[in-house]
Amino acid sequence: MLKKGFLKPNLTITKIGRKQFWFGLFFGLFIAFLINLLFNHSREILRLTTFERDAYILTFREFKLYDLFFAAFSSSLGFGFAVICWFYVSNKNKGEKYRTTFIASTSFFITFLALAIVARFGSVLSLIVYNLYGYDNHLDILKDFWLLLILIPVYIFFANWNSIRLLFKTKNWVLISVILFLLNTVLLYKTTSIDRNKLNQIYFTRNKDRIEYIDNEINKAKQKRINISDSTKLVLQKKYAERTTNLVAQLKEAFKTNSKVPLETLILEKIVIHNRNELQYTWYRNIDSTEQNWSYALPEEIYFQILKHDVKSPETKILFEILSEQISIFTAKEIDWMEFDKYSNLDREKYYFKRAILRKTETIQSRLKQVVEMLNSNDKFKEYHYLIPDFEFNETRGQKIYEIQINNWR
Repeated sequence: MLKKGFLKPNLTITKIGRKQFWFGLFFGLFIAFLINLLFNHSREILRLTTFERDAYILTFREFKLYDLFFAAFSSSLGFGFAVICWFYVSNKNKGEKYRTTFIASTSFFITFLALAIVARFGSVLSLIVYNLYGYDNHLDILKDFWLLLILIPVYIFFANWNSIRLLFKTKNWVLISVILFLLNTVLLYKTTSIDRNKLNQIYFTRNKDRIEYIDNEINKAKQKRINISDSTKLVLQKKYAERTTNLVAQLKEAFKTNSKVPLETLILEKIVIHNRNELQYTWYRNIDSTEQNWSYALPEEIYFQILKHDVKSPETKILFEILSEQISIFTAKEIDWMEFDKYSNLDREKYYFKRAILRKTETIQSRLKQVVEMLNSNDKFKEYHYLIPDFEFNETRGQKIYEIQINNWR
């Protein structure tokens, strides 16, 4: 025989309490707004931590998709807080108290667990994964895990309803709440997004010289009917990404062949030298292998490429410009530490790069000086002499004189 109270009661505003209902509703909306604003600002703060390596720059479409996820996720969390407010009340009736406590505690657990997981996952990505040397968008959330971004807010929303529906008849409440959930998501998406261009501008200002140089060289290449793809341009803008270090390695290997190096390869080599892109970090310490720490074509390899091309060819001019870029590494001006703040970021970067090269290599400077002397003494290349000025050998500790073997070249 069925006992009284066996059937689930209907969920009504009166059952919750009018004041409790309206307070919970507005509190949930406020919390959703606050959390969405917090997530948007936290994303920008965490992006800032990646600026010491390759900055995490999102496209306009990626920003919008993340904004939409944050809005939906915040709305689902706001609903969870509303449910907690609705049912976290004292009741003298033991049966009623059991119902409300069960629903409130379940929603409390679901809401805070989801908030903790998403917050921790996002911080780990920005602070650790995105700052790893060689990271090159291996973990593409939007491309590989887009379904997860949809399921997380949907699951949280319906998981909160699940505990309510176990103890109450909800009737049209779920449908109405879904409509309000979607409306609130759109409202948050439209009203709480922040200006991410401020942070992007910091990155572009700091790297203005590198980015403008890439753009100028690509435009010059177009005039020579050489088209460099947008994907290659993005690779060139990075310094530590896996595709960037691989590109530097491929360019270096291209100069070790007997054949002529294509014009596009020469242009890319010039860009990576100017922007000081390097091979994947490896430090060879043996005396016979220190030149492997040099990330670019050896000076004598450039010299023999010059001999292979016609004097008037565009390749010859680019090769001389490559030598000029290599010379600029060793002629970077010294930093007066007493006036450190007066130097630009570019001057400081060049100086630090020069110190690193002098410490990691032993014979490159000597090789480069011999090539410069041979070319400057050859009137055949007189029209390019202005591109490769002579420079003084920096006699720092570890730098050695090395005689390049011209006659034994393949």
